[in-house]
Amino acid sequence: MGNIGGELEKRLAKLGIKNHVEASMIVQETQRKIEEVFGDRGKENLMAISFKKGTLKIAASNNLWAAECQGRVSDFLNKDVKKCIFTTCFEEERTDF
Repeated sequence: MGNIGGELEKRLAKLGIKNHVEASMIVQETQRKIEEVFGDRGKENLMAISFKKGTLKIAASNNLWAAECQGRVSDFLNKDVKKCIFTTCFEEERTDF
């Protein structure tokens, strides 16, 4: 991408949305990783919901899924993601996913 990537980055920064776009890309990549690590059941029970200042937030359908994901937290840490936090929610509350 070289020059094109640099130009896009500059324009996103100028618009003030560079951090939002980067956070969105990290959340999407984490969701793909969840599906890769945990399969279809993970896809149904885990959702990457936000990324801010090095912290990734993952919602789980219950405490068991949160604990299972927390046990594999190293799969989600990288140069951008320094910390993962987990939250649980009831199925009827999952409308914001």
